[in-house]
Amino acid sequence: MNIKNISLSKASYILNLFGVGGFLVVILWLMASLIKDGLFPLASILGAIVIFVLLVYLRPHFTPIRWLGIAFVFVVLFTVYPIIYTFYLSVTNMGAGHLMSKTQAIERLEAQRYLPEEGTTYSWTAYQSPEGDYALWLMSEEGAGLLVKPGVAPQSVSPGEAGVGELDENGIPIQIAGYQRLEHKSLLAILDKLGAVDFGQPPDAIRIRSMNEAAVLVSLYVYDPARDVIVNQETGEIYEPVEGTFTSPSGEKLTPGYITIVGQRQFVSFLGNKGFREPLVKMFGWNVMFALLTVFVSFAVGLVVTLLFDDLPGRQIIRAILIVPWPIPVLVSVLIWRSMLHPDVGFVAPILESLFGSSPQWFQNAFWTRFALVMVNVWLSYPYFYVITAGALRSIPEEIYDAATVDGAGFWNRFYYVTSPLLLRILTPLLIASFTFNFNNFNVIFIFNFGQPAMAGTIVPMGQTDILISFVYRLAFLTSNTTNYGLAAAITTLLFVFVSVMVLLQVRVTSVFKET
Repeated sequence: MNIKNISLSKASYILNLFGVGGFLVVILWLMASLIKDGLFPLASILGAIVIFVLLVYLRPHFTPIRWLGIAFVFVVLFTVYPIIYTFYLSVTNMGAGHLMSKTQAIERLEAQRYLPEEGTTYSWTAYQSPEGDYALWLMSEEGAGLLVKPGVAPQSVSPGEAGVGELDENGIPIQIAGYQRLEHKSLLAILDKLGAVDFGQPPDAIRIRSMNEAAVLVSLYVYDPARDVIVNQETGEIYEPVEGTFTSPSGEKLTPGYITIVGQRQFVSFLGNKGFREPLVKMFGWNVMFALLTVFVSFAVGLVVTLLFDDLPGRQIIRAILIVPWPIPVLVSVLIWRSMLHPDVGFVAPILESLFGSSPQWFQNAFWTRFALVMVNVWLSYPYFYVITAGALRSIPEEIYDAATVDGAGFWNRFYYVTSPLLLRILTPLLIASFTFNFNNFNVIFIFNFGQPAMAGTIVPMGQTDILISFVYRLAFLTSNTTNYGLAAAITTLLFVFVSVMVLLQVRVTSVFKET
């Protein structure tokens, strides 16, 4: 029996060894590819996963935590990695013109071609096979014809050779075996595709330059790894790498650039640049007020609704009506509010104008836009606070209220000295979580008014109602001429640190997780 168990144990260990070995080979190959492309953060995370898998599946000491393997991998990939990658981006120059690794940028530059002075040009006629392959018939200035295919050197052939049929009056084959001649009018749709094909063999590959001309083109730029420079073969200009951009002594820069480490530059741009700092301080203040007002007013409304309606007859129907905003998708609710407040198509403006003679400029005036955003967010949030306050109030023992009544406490004293302290003790963790959520509540800000109206005098587009996270989104994805993922990542990193510290301080001060 023992021998059988030992044999099964060895067989299981060998099976694990082969399984882990196959996994290791695949991951190491993927890591090598990522490192080659300059994607070091993802390669590092995969390395951590490999170490964990090796420890868990090859060391019997770690067998008890084997069931955590999948959970660990998902936590690392979807929680730890985004944090590390965001910090990595914050110390790089990633943005417009710098979106790829150095290797990829060099390949893109070396793919650019030019026609040297001694280069040969041809007129051309294209042929296509049923499989989608192309061939060219080239005519030189002297009238000689050449058949050329991708990866095959040009051939000087006569009719009847290499599948070439009879020639027309212009010396062009009417047909080539296995290929169909393309009409001139059909070439416009595929000209870009044809222009990217190298016909013949490097370094004398032939490319199509226009509807009428093909030529032997050579690389315009060549990378010299010994000196780490790009050389322009046409002019002899040398471009050295400067913060992710190959730059000549005269200041000319090559596009595309590549991602490189720039250290604290993005943080300095954010914190040390007055053009960023002053409007962002205002934005930060509004961000805090938006979160605080939303949580405070939503909590107050939810509590008042609970105290007023939760003990009335038919409270089941009342509850169903009161929580209607909760199950409705945020997108739908915000768009409905946007339509109601719209000065042209909404019904709120005519009512206010008939009552007061004018209506607030909900989308043009910064104060009223912010007021509307808080109002809309309270509408979306109060059902949540209604539900949790209703549950929390029921958890407070009735004996405490009875004792307070015996001591002569009225409604307000009972509420102030009994209900409020006990309620806050129960709900403080949820209030902290709600504040953290609303501090980064991108959806309401962006859907209602895209962070508008615009803030004047800023070096990049900012809105009066933008919060930090919506500004980061605008900076990274919407402002094409100033797209700067590195700066957006730096702001996100600082935002993450601020929120984390704030939550930790709140938890520590309120002692919500302290064991009793």
